[in-house]
Amino acid sequence: MTRGAGASRPLGATLSSMETRRPLTAIAGSIAAVAAATGLVYALRPIAPTLSLGVVYTLAVLATAVLFGLGYAVGVAVASMLVFNFLFLAPVGTFSLADGRNWTALAVYLATAVVASELATRARRRAAEAEQRERETAVLADVAAALLRSSPLDDLLAHADDVLSGGDAVARRRFDAALESLRTLAAERERVDTLRQSDAIKTTVLQSVSHDFRTPLATIAAAVGGLESNELVLSDVDRAELLDTIRLEVARLIRLVENLLDLSRLQVGAAAPHFALWPVDELIDRAVAEVREPERLSVLVDTGLPPASVDDVQIQRVLVNLIENALKFSRATVEVVARLGTRTLVIEVLDRGGTGATGTGIGLSIARGFAALNNGSVALEPRHGGGMSARLELPV
Repeated sequence: MTRGAGASRPLGATLSSMETRRPLTAIAGSIAAVAAATGLVYALRPIAPTLSLGVVYTLAVLATAVLFGLGYAVGVAVASMLVFNFLFLAPVGTFSLADGRNWTALAVYLATAVVASELATRARRRAAEAEQRERETAVLADVAAALLRSSPLDDLLAHADDVLSGGDAVARRRFDAALESLRTLAAERERVDTLRQSDAIKTTVLQSVSHDFRTPLATIAAAVGGLESNELVLSDVDRAELLDTIRLEVARLIRLVENLLDLSRLQVGAAAPHFALWPVDELIDRAVAEVREPERLSVLVDTGLPPASVDDVQIQRVLVNLIENALKFSRATVEVVARLGTRTLVIEVLDRGGTGATGTGIGLSIARGFAALNNGSVALEPRHGGGMSARLELPV
């Protein structure tokens, strides 16, 4: 909302006006305190000795010290002494005293008023410092809670600046040191939590893939035992089949180890992609050459597809995992279709399911992780009539 020129005031003029009003208020308050004390002395004169009523001015001095500080309180003490002398001590209407002992009484009063003012000022200062510390502590508590919740600190730090504007440089340094300590503790806590979560994930993954490791190892052990057995009579065909079984299971173990290594690299952020332009059909051909049972695949790539700016090794790992999953969960032919989407290159791996097999989900996690690193995405959708569609989308 825009204000008119007459309604706005420069910041410097506003601050100057505030600084001007502050001493004027203190002076006016000091005069009012002296006047109020004088009126009270007039009211009490009929029932109390005049000289003893000088203590009433001490109330004015204390009030001034609490409200406006020691400097104004000393001024009120001196003014009170002079007013009391002028109005109430004989000879009235002059600053001379008929009884010289009254000078001693006034001097004692002045000293007492100054000391009381200093004490009141110190109490006021300490109360203000305590309130300031309380506000700083409250802000630090809010910051600590926000760090524990991993919430943004912008609003809290702006509020802290407002709170610290009422303190001094020492308060600012104290707050900054405490804030830095809280941030260090929060970072350490986050690191420990991340390590704990990573360890938990690795433990879960190892437990889930233990069966996948045991099965090929048992198969390999059985095949090797058959080849080494003196009791079995094996033909050349039998031996070739056992060797082929060993070869397939070793390849399966290699893929499991590669998947675990890929997952570990993704978790620690050590899988930075190296982008280059690659033809889509070449990416698919390299993935097909690596999977088991490539004869069960049907590949269809539209003509005229633009090249994809990706890390070829990572996208190859994406496609291999998607195709391996489809081959594992389907008995029928698995289709690999590449086409141009609205703004993306789309590679779909289509299966019809039917095996009832179960998996650990590691391959899909790796595929999604590498796809995200290459600015792409992987989505699974059920197909009409059964089976699944695994869709990899890459930017054009």
